[in-house]
Amino acid sequence: MHLSVDDMTRRVIQPHQFVADPRAFVDVRLPQSKGKESYSFIGPGVSQNSDQVINLEEPHGFNVGAASLPAGAVNNPHLHFTAEVFICTRGTFRFTVGLGPDAISIDIGPGDVLSVPTWVFRSFENTGTTEGWVYTILGHDTTGGIIWAPDVLAEAAETGLYLTSDGTLLDIHNGESIDGVELMPLMTTADIEALPSPTQADIALRRVRAKDRRWTSGTLLSGCLANHNVHTSPLIGHGFCQAANSGAPIAGHHGFTATWLQADPGEQTGLFSVDESQVAYLIDGHWQVDMNQSDVVSSRPDPGSIVSFPAGSWRNLRSVGTEPATMVLVTGGDTRPSIEWSAQICAAAEAKNVGVDANGCLGPSHLIQRRGGPC
Repeated sequence: MHLSVDDMTRRVIQPHQFVADPRAFVDVRLPQSKGKESYSFIGPGVSQNSDQVINLEEPHGFNVGAASLPAGAVNNPHLHFTAEVFICTRGTFRFTVGLGPDAISIDIGPGDVLSVPTWVFRSFENTGTTEGWVYTILGHDTTGGIIWAPDVLAEAAETGLYLTSDGTLLDIHNGESIDGVELMPLMTTADIEALPSPTQADIALRRVRAKDRRWTSGTLLSGCLANHNVHTSPLIGHGFCQAANSGAPIAGHHGFTATWLQADPGEQTGLFSVDESQVAYLIDGHWQVDMNQSDVVSSRPDPGSIVSFPAGSWRNLRSVGTEPATMVLVTGGDTRPSIEWSAQICAAAEAKNVGVDANGCLGPSHLIQRRGGPC
């Protein structure tokens, strides 16, 4: 796959291109949610607003978005059928999992990541004094929509907002009518009581705090080469890592894997390709993204940008600032990403007696039975 300059441009979504959707969901007029804004960056989208703006409406196997809340604002209780992961980059949030007196709470702050189980209610509040921001990842292209807590739908109706049975948002203040429309049914008490009940310990295992990241070098084939010393920290699933027997702190079926990457100024991954779609959240520092094996096109997105890499494309990720650069790299699918390195990197690594075994992991070349195929 070869990307043109136009292809590259539409796949780099910078903060100034983010489009807030203040009508994304049925709860936006509730007093406790005043000022809440949602963003849809990549994928078919999950908003209940038919007029939502999606920067790159292309299936990746997962959806990428964000939410911003002013201080004290709340995103109300709802549940998803597919994985929902939050990456906090600004502010502090308290997540509540479950409903009623048995609900449990967990806090996250800048650099923390939380994966909320499916089929459980979740809400979150900005507990800081300024605007808070979380990136979101939702598993699969089709997420099945959202189920809201009964009280949320009842309160929303008082503000003139309703959901139809297929999840379409209706606003009677805009002249839309609910006469003859089948509305979204409310969950019963029995329905709610039958939901899973994760414990505080269960949820704690699904949070990875910034201070708990475990950075390791030499986990990629290119890591044995000069100026290619990119550190990785496992996050979700197998992730972007070739170290034998590595494990991530968050397990379970998500429909995607995720890995933290960090590079000092001048360090780079080297040219590689994977068979799955990838998305990079450029969290801190300055990255340069080079695409293609020849006729290279490059971009230096602002910090906070999001970059989409189509399956089969070639790319090199380079730290070009004066401070270390970090990103979260998300890969579609639950299996180990199929990394293919350029012929030059394969040959240079072979000269250092480093190869890739049949399991996709690093090992001494002289002990690995090579049977052809990509590096």
